[in-house]
Amino acid sequence: MKRILFVLILICTAAIKAQAQPQVSFFVQADEDDWQLFMCKKISGDLFTGGKVILITLTAGDEGYGTGSFNGSPTAYYLAKERGAVFSSKTVSDFSYTANYPFSYAIPVAQNVIINSKNLVKYDYGDPSGAGEIVNYFLRLPDGGFNGAGFPATSNQSLMKLKQGIISTITSIDGANTYTWNELTNTIFAIILSERAGDPQFYLNTSSLDNIYNPGDHSDHIYSSTAAQEAVMPQLAIGINEFVFDYSSSKPDNLSNGDMENSAAAFCSYGWSLILDKYPSPFNSTTRAWFHQEYFAVKRSPVGVVPITLLDFTGSLQNKKVLLQWSTSAEYNSKQFEIEKSLDGITYNLLHTVPAAGYSTSEKKYSYQDADIADINYYRLKMVDNDGKFKQSNVVVIKTNELQQSIISVTNPFSNKISIRFAKIPQSEITLSLVDMNGKQVLNKMINKPSTRLVEIETGNTILSKAIYILRIECDGKLYNIKLVKE
Repeated sequence: MKRILFVLILICTAAIKAQAQPQVSFFVQADEDDWQLFMCKKISGDLFTGGKVILITLTAGDEGYGTGSFNGSPTAYYLAKERGAVFSSKTVSDFSYTANYPFSYAIPVAQNVIINSKNLVKYDYGDPSGAGEIVNYFLRLPDGGFNGAGFPATSNQSLMKLKQGIISTITSIDGANTYTWNELTNTIFAIILSERAGDPQFYLNTSSLDNIYNPGDHSDHIYSSTAAQEAVMPQLAIGINEFVFDYSSSKPDNLSNGDMENSAAAFCSYGWSLILDKYPSPFNSTTRAWFHQEYFAVKRSPVGVVPITLLDFTGSLQNKKVLLQWSTSAEYNSKQFEIEKSLDGITYNLLHTVPAAGYSTSEKKYSYQDADIADINYYRLKMVDNDGKFKQSNVVVIKTNELQQSIISVTNPFSNKISIRFAKIPQSEITLSLVDMNGKQVLNKMINKPSTRLVEIETGNTILSKAIYILRIECDGKLYNIKLVKE
């Protein structure tokens, strides 16, 4: 009896936790209708268990029309497809999570959100608590066509060409954003970070890159999945499910009648919206052939947790000091942040340590001010966990070309070594002369152009009495004097 009671307590505790923190899952696809045709059962299942689903659609699916329309429609084709996807996601949420959905939520309107410095379009439908919620992001990149050749209306751009380096950037068809390949993958990851709600483990769902398991797929499917998987690959706490897309119609039927009807209903909601905008229905023999199957394989199961979710790490010059700022969206088992600095971009040294929050599911902001700056300053952040694991941020470079040269003594009083630090790395050789108070030169050194701001000279065999001296420094055509004390 005690054992049964213990099991019941565990089940109830897990249920309460699930209700308080919905499981989040992410789906990345090329076109607005991909998830209804190839991943609808998985999405419905995630919503049915009270999860939160994020749909990230990379291309506009404009089929070469760009921002134009056809068939006499007053609505741009890509906007009609986008609205259809939003109707479709409302439908699948409503019939998947009816326990909490009285069908009273209004159809969402577009929100403009800034993520990774990109102006993105977002639609959010459902319970504000997150359970059963479904969110759409649209990046509106040009349709690349089946073979990735692109279309003249959008300058023949495509995801394939971007990844292969044929083009260096790709611009959304509405002109709102331009991406390099790295900016695209970083934006996908930034969306994931902003929506994961502190969930330490979750799955990315996208099309399969296995040409044997999923042969002959659409170019945009392949390269949308490539971008998504590259975005999360370093994060082992994010699992990856790979779905068969176009080739699924060649595989045996494996969906129940109920699952097939759900997929068809989601797709018909999408098509109904297109018809409202005077576009042809997408329901045809080709699309019907995809309703009976849904295949995916687990490419990677999540391991561990995402220890620190860094949103940004930036630096700015303020009053001849460098202000470093960073923020996290969530932290698990985090110990500290170690700010590392370099003057050459190669060798880094610890500058300062800032304690981390430890455990946090809300955004945390941190900052540090560096007053000892040089011409060029390189900074990076080392994020350390309690178990000793760490990862590093991007490098922030701050240039201070207007910084005036000045010199300070690091060792004063000095013993057998004199160390001085320049505000700027000297651009020529320097001459150091040590003179006693009677004006007699007791030490003279010439140093070739130094590579760092710190310069050290040994007094060597020169016997110096305990007294006050003047160190004269000739540097870049100017003379500097520093008063030193010999101990």
